[in-house]
Amino acid sequence: MSDVVIANRSRAAAYMERHGLSALIATTPENVAYTIGSQLRATNWSMQIYAVMPKNPEQRPCIIIPTNRLGVIAQMGISGADLYVYSDFFVEGSIAGKPSTPDIDLFYDLLQNTPSYATPFAALEAALTQLGIKGQPVGVDEMRMAPDIYSKLNELLPSGGAFPAYALFRQIRGVKTEAEIALLKKAAALNEQAESELIAMIAAGVHEADIAQHYRLAAVKGKAVPAMTAVGAGPRSALPLIENYFHTIAPGDLVRFDLCLQLGGYWADTGRTAVLGEPTEWQRNHFHYVKTGWERALDMIRPGVKASEVFEAALTTVQKEGIPHYRRQHVGHAIGLELYDGITLSPGDHSVLEKGMVLCVEVPYYELGAGGFQIEDTVVVTEDGFEFITHMERRLYQQ
Repeated sequence: MSDVVIANRSRAAAYMERHGLSALIATTPENVAYTIGSQLRATNWSMQIYAVMPKNPEQRPCIIIPTNRLGVIAQMGISGADLYVYSDFFVEGSIAGKPSTPDIDLFYDLLQNTPSYATPFAALEAALTQLGIKGQPVGVDEMRMAPDIYSKLNELLPSGGAFPAYALFRQIRGVKTEAEIALLKKAAALNEQAESELIAMIAAGVHEADIAQHYRLAAVKGKAVPAMTAVGAGPRSALPLIENYFHTIAPGDLVRFDLCLQLGGYWADTGRTAVLGEPTEWQRNHFHYVKTGWERALDMIRPGVKASEVFEAALTTVQKEGIPHYRRQHVGHAIGLELYDGITLSPGDHSVLEKGMVLCVEVPYYELGAGGFQIEDTVVVTEDGFEFITHMERRLYQQ
């Protein structure tokens, strides 16, 4: 994402108005990315990177970064935010009459013209002053601000200090912009293409590790970052998470996929189940029970419905269809800049679905000694229902 506007500034402004805040300060990579349109990741826990989103949508956001990150800013072409850098960093030489590239030219210009501050707090204070909101109430994504800086910031603020805003950022991000949905669709398409290739690889004698490695390589070739790669065959299909692969596929084996990657900062999460050869009656029936519950969950998705109501509908359907002992902690989750991006379709989450929310809907089943099943798709909530972002066939695949 290079200078892409993904934040819903008007939605953010409404939430800030509701809480009496003049700005939000992002500290986690996800909230920084939401604020400025690009990810700026720290390489250690002590490094501080912030993005300030003022309530006024007409004001530009501000980025607080170490000086050595100016090269990253230049490479990404970020120009939609004001820069406040801190700490010493030295680069020798001049580009005058020397071989160069556009990013080096911009890096050199930024080094010469960007004011530098001694500490991240001094840079943050300067940004708030420039925005005209120093001393006014602000919300702070509390997850990645160093305690000493958080304490100094509180000294600037009215009684009560900074408003903890990590959860508030997630609420704002809950409804996706058109730019975000486009990025989610792109990530989902890459993930599905890779998953289709994995299903085609299933054959007797193929090792789980070979399939997992193919997925990771496919993600990297597509300029994505592979994450969860659950490829479980045979009895190992009943393991929810798989990090170690050692099973060789044999006739009759179920193969359960739950695959996640991140592309351009946005996540994809898709699941399917396949069987090598003719499925047994138990395999066929249990996939049907799971799919029926998944279909019931989808039937519920529309604005105004509570997340907990979707969960209850899916759970009771699977129980009535044929797995009376079926239990789950959730049947889906919001997805976006985070894999679990706020809402979960769970019994304790009574959040109300809104148009523009993007959800992964899944109704897995794991039975040790028998096998596991996965069907997981991504949908965007529309005015009167939902629209699929994922498009693979929703069936028990046979190879």
